[in-house]
Amino acid sequence: MDERLEKKLVIRYPEIFRDFGGDMRWTCMAWGIDCGDGWFSLLDKMCKDVTELSNGKDIQVIATQVKEKFGGLRFYYIIESGYNILDRLNSKIRHLMFTRKLGIPYWKIVNFKRKLWKSTEEKISDRIEQAEEESYKICETCGQPGKISGGGWVYTACESCDEKYKLGNRRWKNPEEFPTIYEMMFGNE
Repeated sequence: MDERLEKKLVIRYPEIFRDFGGDMRWTCMAWGIDCGDGWFSLLDKMCKDVTELSNGKDIQVIATQVKEKFGGLRFYYIIESGYNILDRLNSKIRHLMFTRKLGIPYWKIVNFKRKLWKSTEEKISDRIEQAEEESYKICETCGQPGKISGGGWVYTACESCDEKYKLGNRRWKNPEEFPTIYEMMFGNE
């Protein structure tokens, strides 16, 4: 991802993309955000939703790695949270199931519990999974509607970017042939 777009995400969501060491490019993630510029809006919306879900609660989502893999977005994270009553109940259910005191498969209880309530961690996890699924329909390069393409190397691209890829042009080899998302979104800030 363009360093300027990456910096925007880090500035907007410092609690998710923690800055260790003062260099905005390198947050807690060793390689930065390793995906195309076209997913900037998707990541921005997802981070906004995750921040709203965790707002006012003793929960913190921290990104450990953001990348493209098999044509889709991968957002790896950890959740730091306080130990509230729902966490204790979840822990008790797991303990009972793993010690087999109830004799019911664990997944049945988890599914039943999810019908009654979802913890904030589960809501956050669901939102991140939703963004990862949406990435398969958005061109990684330009952000237009796209689809999965490729043979050995799988990627998500719109028709225009897919044609360029098939000709052997890649955005890292020929950046002048592909749109610059930053200028399209923010002009010459």
